[in-house]
Amino acid sequence: MSQQSNDPTKDHAERYAKIKAEIRDLGFVLIGSVQSRYQQCGKSWCHCHTDPANRHGPYYYWTRKVKGKTVGMLLTKEEYDLYRDWIANGRTLNRLTRTMQQISKRALAATTGRKAP
Repeated sequence: MSQQSNDPTKDHAERYAKIKAEIRDLGFVLIGSVQSRYQQCGKSWCHCHTDPANRHGPYYYWTRKVKGKTVGMLLTKEEYDLYRDWIANGRTLNRLTRTMQQISKRALAATTGRKAP
């Protein structure tokens, strides 16, 4: 016969602890996005105007919202790689915190018998 736990939140607490460990192991986090662009210059005689494959670049940018406005910054290739990793960490953090909130709601429902709205 299997032994039932009297603590209705035990499984939730174990999953919650695993997520906390994942967060602890995350590196630096950033918000925004990074992208690389190839662009035409302002010289009408330049080769970049006749063949899209010969545009100038790549140029690397980090964009994000600051006080409701989109702001951008030109990056080096090395910075682009670093920012891309930190932005991925930020997205992972957001996903993990959403999961923690869901687990908390389930634990609350298991403890009180009431579902959170």
